[in-house]
Amino acid sequence: MATLTKTLEYRRARFLDDGQNLEQLVRQAWGQFRTQAERTITFSDDRSTCGLRSRDILGGGLTVHCARFTDGQGVTIPTAPAPEVEVGERPPAPGENFLNSDLMALIRDNHVICMNCGRNAGSLRIYFQQLFRKAGFPDESRQFEIVRIGSPDKLAIIEAVGVKRVDLEMDIAEATGAELIEDIGGGGMWSAIKSNFGGAFNAVTGRDESVEQLRRAERGTVRVSINVPKGDLEAAKGGLDDFAEEVIEDEESDAFVIHLRDGATIKPNEVSVRKQVKLETVANSVSVFQAWDTMETYLSELEESGQLERDEIDLNQGGFT
Repeated sequence: MATLTKTLEYRRARFLDDGQNLEQLVRQAWGQFRTQAERTITFSDDRSTCGLRSRDILGGGLTVHCARFTDGQGVTIPTAPAPEVEVGERPPAPGENFLNSDLMALIRDNHVICMNCGRNAGSLRIYFQQLFRKAGFPDESRQFEIVRIGSPDKLAIIEAVGVKRVDLEMDIAEATGAELIEDIGGGGMWSAIKSNFGGAFNAVTGRDESVEQLRRAERGTVRVSINVPKGDLEAAKGGLDDFAEEVIEDEESDAFVIHLRDGATIKPNEVSVRKQVKLETVANSVSVFQAWDTMETYLSELEESGQLERDEIDLNQGGFT
């Protein structure tokens, strides 16, 4: 049977109110809406996501399968050889709709294993938030993110080896380069750089010509290289290591390359906790039950490695970010 390679990614639900529990909320909403029709959320672009089914996990937790579709859209493409072909549309049969794509997740407390959940797990998060709204849950239930977890291996490497340089793509659409450099405006990642480098910031940026591009730029994206200069500013070296760890943990930091002092690099697709698996194909998706089984296995592996316990400690110390 044909198989597809899929990526399982471990994430964490972080609520503004630490007392919220994603698994409990999903269970309550699923129980309140008994059919997939009731669990359907339609968005402004006429696309819909519905909760198809769920399964209890013996050791605790819940797996879900959701479908994404547009009402009545079933696109067909002829496969017979021809100089030109037209894309057609076939209406669904009564009581049917066409699957555009689907997503699957395993939720145990606030631990989440995702598959096909959208960029930054946004599709899963938005669906749950709207489902909770439909269920009449309080505002606190919707104030959460499903965040990427930095790989402990990569964080350990940064701590052991140290960082030589971080290449970033900086978005300066909302502030001029002069404002960012002169500390009279700006924010976000640039503020984090300044905070982590402390008093060494001016010495570092003053010797990095690429940063000077920001003085002349007004909009768009600029690639900036943050270096520790020769001469070894200890404060700058420590700040660069701290900043690299912050970049890894930042959900929106997708355009970076961390250069370590031993010559190795760390890129965005290497830092999150994830695992590739092969799953049997079914229709234009994969076997749901096989996917759920692999998610359960992966969660057990993370638990045995201490990853889940580590994240509980991090959350208790750091709170909502």
